Amino acid sequence: MARYLLLALNGPTSGEGDEETYNEWYRTTHLPDLLALDGIETAERFEVVMSNTQWPYVAAYTIETDDIDTLLQDMTDKPRPFSPTFDRSKSAFILARKLKD
Repeated sequence: MARYLLLALNGPTSGEGDEETYNEWYRTTHLPDLLALDGIETAERFEVVMSNTQWPYVAAYTIETDDIDTLLQDMTDKPRPFSPTFDRSKSAFILARKLKD
């Protein structure tokens, strides 16, 4: 089975209390929704402490699947809606497939 690493780079909108609301939603709603999908093995979040980019947070997901296209579609279709405090202008991702040893 193929192994992948998905890095989601993102951040909250800039209103008062948005960061707290965003982090609560990410921790209690978004991560559990994604972990419930077949193929996502682990999910961890990190606060960026040094970078040459704009993203304040990174989520790292380890994935094991032979059908990455279906899993990516499930990641779009199945989780609950995004929090309004999720700033899509501060959102990007990197999907990498593990090299064979």
